[in-house]
This record gives sequence, structure tokens and C-alpha cells, in this order.
Amino acid sequence: MIKLFFLCTLTLAAQSAFDTGNDHLRAGRLTEAEQAYKLHLKANPADAQALANLGAVQARRDNYSAAILSYQKALKAAPSLTPIYLNLGLAYYKSLHWAQARNAFDEFLKFQPAHRQALQLRALTLLELENYSEAVKSFEALTPTADATILIGLATAYTRSNRPAEAQKLLGPLLEQGTSPELQLSLGQAYLAGGQDDDALAAFYKARALNPNLPTLGLNIGAVLWRQHKRPAAVAELRAELHRFPNSAEALFALGSAVALTGGDPKESEQLLRKALAQRPNHPRTNYHLAKLVWQQRKAPEAIPCLERAVKNEPDLREAHYLLSRVYQESGRKADAQLALERFKALADKARSRQLDLFSEP
Repeated sequence: MIKLFFLCTLTLAAQSAFDTGNDHLRAGRLTEAEQAYKLHLKANPADAQALANLGAVQARRDNYSAAILSYQKALKAAPSLTPIYLNLGLAYYKSLHWAQARNAFDEFLKFQPAHRQALQLRALTLLELENYSEAVKSFEALTPTADATILIGLATAYTRSNRPAEAQKLLGPLLEQGTSPELQLSLGQAYLAGGQDDDALAAFYKARALNPNLPTLGLNIGAVLWRQHKRPAAVAELRAELHRFPNSAEALFALGSAVALTGGDPKESEQLLRKALAQRPNHPRTNYHLAKLVWQQRKAPEAIPCLERAVKNEPDLREAHYLLSRVYQESGRKADAQLALERFKALADKARSRQLDLFSEP
């Protein structure tokens, strides 16, 4: 009887902790809510709802790794709680784990295929994964719409899919309704992709006047200045971007490669590229530029895995195939070197053929 009474008391205490956690969560007392849910879970470790609530608290406290673990435990305890997949995907998205985020959103959409927030988040994730053609399809599935954020996302996907005219056509009516830094950024990117550098720069500077801390703005201004052969000014823009966003993989890569290409400090360049690669280990051009640096330091064996990842993830990256052939040759892998050189020559011939087509008779 005493033992049964003790167990009942523990159960009531745990339930009280769960209810207290809910009260704290509703009131925004996140530290207290997390403590209460953890107390409840000591007695009920497989309570899926408590695990999901704990994950929500941890996510709101920006502790995404802990939130992901809590959501995974909740789904293991109750696989039927499919809404948790949306929160799990968002936690992955916020922690820059794009592939895992896409998988979680896909799981959620199996059960709620018309959920617009999930569809939009999945489309944004595809942009981050550089799967631009699929991102276009995902954004287009959300149209027609008056939601400017969706239209900006679609315009960005068009731009990165080398369809700048469609992006400009989409953004034009939005700009007539009013302007925002995000709209100006997207319009500038469309101009940049279309080779209209002056128009792009004007749009980017308008965006800066509206919001000087807009992410990727410095990267885009730097890209225009670089193309205009204003290298010191471009590098300065990239440094400022990285100062504002020190964990940006794009800024780390852009500055690291720019420092290398302008003959700057190779140690600084290597450090920046390694940091970028830690966030995006399969990014082709980060792998290529890092491989080129270590090869120049006579570390051919270390360059090989980077180059192999580069050509695996961007098979048409000619310069990576060429460097890979040289590195293989220096490492005594003559057969592999020949194959890489043949691939480089095939890509070079393809590029020359494309240029000749520009001057062919219709």
C-alpha cells in the first residue's frame, strides 16, 4: 500500500510539473518551462507531448541541437504525431542543416500536402541546397499569390536558375506597389544575372539605404565590384559582410577565394575556406579553392579529396578537373590523371562549341 501511494504521489508530481511547464510556456517564462518539462520527463521519459513541448521551448531559446533531439524522441515515442515534423524541419532549417530540414518537411507534407507554410519552408530550403530548378517548382506551386515573400522567393529562384527576365517581370509590379530592401535586393540579383551591372548596383545601394544590415547585400555588391575589376573595393565589401555575419558560409567562401585570387595572405584564405567548408562540406567551389591553396603548398595528397568532392558535386567544373589531373599525376596515379584530363578536354571542347554556336547562322 505504501509503495502504491508513493508511485501515485510521483505520478501526480510529474503531472503537476507538466501543467506548470505549460503555464510557464504560455507566459513566456522559457527557462522555468524547460525545467518543469524536464522534471516531468524524469518520471515519464516517453511522454511524446512533453518531449514536443520541451523541443518547442528549446527552439525558442535558440538551442536547436537540443530541440532536434527532443523532437526525435517525441516522434519515436508517438510516430502518429506528424505535426512534430514541421517543428523538426524548422529546427534543422534554423541550424543550417538543409538536407535534414528538407527531409523533415517532406515527411510532414506526406500528411498535409497543402500546408502553405511547410511548402514555403521547403522551397526556401531548396534554395539553400542550391537545387534551384526544384525550388522554382515549389514556389510556383504557391502561386498565384499576393504574398510578397513568396514572390521574392520565386524571383530569387528564377534568378539563380539563369532566368533573370522572368525574375524582373515578377518583381516589376511589386516595386510599383511600394519598395522594401528585400525587393531591391532581389531586383538587383536579377539585373546582375542579366549582366546589367550598373542597374544591379543601383538596386543594391537602394536596398542598403533601406536596411544596411540586410544579409547577403554586401556579397552582391562585392560581386558587381569584382566583375567591374574594382578588386580592393570588392574585398572591402566582403570583409564588411563577414564582420556583420561571421558565421555566413557564403561570406567565408567569397572572402576566402577573393583573398586567394588577389594574392593576399594564403593563411587567411585557407582559414576562411576551411570554416566555410565546415558548414558546407560538399560545396564544389569551396572545395576547389581550398584544394588549389593546399596544392600550391605542395600538399597534393590533401588536395585530392577536396577536388574529388568538387567534381562529384559539380561535374562540369572544368578547372577542378584540370587541377585534379595534375594532382593525380604528381601523386603517381597516372591512369586517374588521364581520365581527369580527358574530362577537362571534353568540357573545354563543349564550351568552345557553345561559343561558336553564338555566331552560327540561324
